[in-house]
Amino acid sequence: MKKVPPYGKPLYQLIKSGSIPKNDVRLFIGNYAWEKGKNFSINYPTQTLILPPWESAYSYDWPITQCDVLIFDTGYAKEIYIQEIAYCLFQEGANIVRAVLPDFSMTVYKRDI
Repeated sequence: MKKVPPYGKPLYQLIKSGSIPKNDVRLFIGNYAWEKGKNFSINYPTQTLILPPWESAYSYDWPITQCDVLIFDTGYAKEIYIQEIAYCLFQEGANIVRAVLPDFSMTVYKRDI
């Protein structure tokens, strides 16, 4: 059985109760994912997830059914890595997946139907 990603327990409990966050779930990836995610989780515990640096998204059970997800790349991840994460999140039930890169550009990923 896969485990919930770091900082994902509050979100998991919220979704298990039948609710979803009112705003985007933030997923922090890359070299500084731990630091950035930890700081964000203080004020937004049900909207914070971390993918430990360079781990596979498929290693986790993502509590993001019917959620919009905003990926924050904190360490210059390769585009193919972010695409793989987005694909995994769609398989887990995400509505929308967007990524903000270190240069502040944004990519919107589309679910393949």
